[in-house]
Amino acid sequence: MLGVGVEVMALILILSVFNGLEEFQKGLFKTYDPDLKVISNQNTRFTLTAQQLKDVKSLEGIRFVNPILEDQALIRYKNKQLVVRFKGVDDEFLKAERLKKQVVEGDYFVQNGEHAFAVVGIGVFLNMGMSFEDVFTPIEAWYPNHQALKRFTINEQSIRSNRFFPSGVMEVEQSFDNQMILVPLPWMEELMGVENQISALEIMIDEHADEQALKSKIATLLGKTYQVQTRDEQHVALLKAIKIEKFFVFLIMAFVMGIASFTLFYALSLLVIEKKKDLSTLLAMGFTKKQMFQTFLLVGVLISFSGAIIGMLLGYGLGYIQQEFGIISLGIPNSLIDAYPIQMRIGDFIQTALVVIIITFLASIFPARKAVEMTFKR
Repeated sequence: MLGVGVEVMALILILSVFNGLEEFQKGLFKTYDPDLKVISNQNTRFTLTAQQLKDVKSLEGIRFVNPILEDQALIRYKNKQLVVRFKGVDDEFLKAERLKKQVVEGDYFVQNGEHAFAVVGIGVFLNMGMSFEDVFTPIEAWYPNHQALKRFTINEQSIRSNRFFPSGVMEVEQSFDNQMILVPLPWMEELMGVENQISALEIMIDEHADEQALKSKIATLLGKTYQVQTRDEQHVALLKAIKIEKFFVFLIMAFVMGIASFTLFYALSLLVIEKKKDLSTLLAMGFTKKQMFQTFLLVGVLISFSGAIIGMLLGYGLGYIQQEFGIISLGIPNSLIDAYPIQMRIGDFIQTALVVIIITFLASIFPARKAVEMTFKR
């Protein structure tokens, strides 16, 4: 019974850690990703008419609609250079105060009069050795002029450039911090040499709005050439990988339970041998084959059911302690979380209990048959 309990406890804790990692990732996405994102099915950049934007903004439940122009470019500061990802944003993006809480140094703005500023990821800021005090040396941004490159000419006209100063430093998560820079949308258009083109339309909705209903309405308004993604769909590959990994861990642990169920098999087999005389007495009292078979099956089910309850209680208790106090650390310095994240779900408890009961039930069948055969052998 204790063996079954330990198996159940281990599986519940492992599945809860995967749930916690999944929710942690979703929490990170919520920090910098929009509720809904519109992209083109055909091109990396597209143009929306003023009427289309007006129709989207007029939908009930829409808070902010932000056109985004995003691409990679090379930056250079003093003797250092780095490939980064620029994200051109408009004034509405700043009014929505997205990423404002993640600014750990400096201010949250990207435009001051005619001068262009940028909110820089902390990884980019440190790697490039940027400084707020250096007001005389701007950071240079270089971007390929695709029209000139189409003519297979490499000269001064093959590269477009622009300049900016850092206004703030943001800290979100490592991959984001090491490459992202927020810049004004007109500045980004000038760097890329495009006009009235965007790479995405990011939409923030009201807290209680129906996300799926708004997604359908926006898709209907814009047509089939555009794709509307929820926050989970923007990272579908990563979330699917977590779910697949969780599924295979569940299968592996179920296999381990199957092997461990041999302890129950041998325990019941020894019980049959030990109670051989008692079984003969029961037979003399009128016990039938069916009743004897059911008795040993019931013993196996009671052991597994009791073990499952103990395991679920232990799993819940340890999970709650980890959730509240974080006693087991990740052991990663400067990580966003100190301890393993835990989120317990009732579905995991039910699945685990069912698997354990089924496996132990199957392990009880052979000893029960053996008891019948030994008793009724004569």
